[in-house]
Amino acid sequence: RHVSDSARVWLEKFVAAPAFLAKHPYYAAVLARMHVVLDPSVKQMAVSLDDGRFYLHVNAMYFVHNPQYLTGILLHEVHHVVLGHLSDEKFRTTEEPDLLEMALEMSANEHIEEPLPDPIVWKAFERFGIRAGQSTLARYEKLRAARPAGTPDRGERRSPVDDHGPWKGGESKPYAREQTRLLLASAVADVQAKQAEGKGDDALPWAKPKLAGRDPGRLLEELSGPQREAEAYVDWRKAIEPFVAETRVRVHTYSRPSRRFPERIGEVPGRLFGSRRGLRPHVLVVIDTSLSMTTNELREVGLQLVRLSELARLTVVECDTEVTRAYAFTGAIDRVSGRGGTDLRPPFEPAFLAAHAVDGVVYFTDGEGPFPELRPAVPTLWVLTKPDAFACPWGRRVQLTKARA
Repeated sequence: RHVSDSARVWLEKFVAAPAFLAKHPYYAAVLARMHVVLDPSVKQMAVSLDDGRFYLHVNAMYFVHNPQYLTGILLHEVHHVVLGHLSDEKFRTTEEPDLLEMALEMSANEHIEEPLPDPIVWKAFERFGIRAGQSTLARYEKLRAARPAGTPDRGERRSPVDDHGPWKGGESKPYAREQTRLLLASAVADVQAKQAEGKGDDALPWAKPKLAGRDPGRLLEELSGPQREAEAYVDWRKAIEPFVAETRVRVHTYSRPSRRFPERIGEVPGRLFGSRRGLRPHVLVVIDTSLSMTTNELREVGLQLVRLSELARLTVVECDTEVTRAYAFTGAIDRVSGRGGTDLRPPFEPAFLAAHAVDGVVYFTDGEGPFPELRPAVPTLWVLTKPDAFACPWGRRVQLTKARA
């Protein structure tokens, strides 16, 4: 108990120092709400969540010998927490956990300018389609798609800059995401209160500081997204199969000799070219925002998009008699514009589809309105919110009912 108290006092003094607090006010507020424990079993530092409490595990001796990494790793741990890496179930149900760990590290290391010990950074994987600002799951899917084409084996990769053991093996609890939201909300409120009191005007330069490269309020909105389960069941993986294009990739195989080392059969794999279905299509999601769509129906559409966004990159289009808005889906549908009559045709205009360069269209509608006579150039899935007959002769359709499969 005394040792843990000493560790907390030490950390509080560090993050309260003007040099840290002025540059990282939101990080300091998050760290102040975590329970610090000295833990020599971790290599450097780790975070965990247990019984509603976030813990920061610190190997003090590591930082005695490597003080240059303290700030960077502290920021890294805060990123793991506020990005939901500990608490969101979507980061646990993956087929290739080693690639997920790489993606988690890329996101946790992004936007950190301070030194880190041999970090995994997104720029090292640009050849696989990794880009700045991508979500963790988008990066994971890029790595999965690239694995047959030469993603480095685990032995060739760098290790995480922290220890994932204390949280990676645990189970995600139903309240975990809400605990993350409450911690962040408290931290944001604390910083904003100090700003309102004027404490940041002179002594501390509060110049719109960021948290994990984002506005903290935006992060809080994402964590405050839909919590309840969607009431209707849709097998989205099967539903968007027609949108997933096949790409030509190199596949390593021991059944073919290597051209460079033909004598080393069974030791060095050869290469074949084959097709592999892409993993994350770009989908245009059109929401019928006419007055005939009820509030409950629109709320259910938002919940369905949360599930669909795990499988595809979504551009949302709101349309009643005309397209009123188009934007990238960021985790929630708070409100919609329109609420007039219904015309299902505007999003299918060839110029509009070409401008967005999508792999397919998912259209949420009650089906009450004119539709294009000609089939568009991209596959279309109609998601019907009412059981009424829908006269459109083309496109696949599913019914958004409350019955679960």
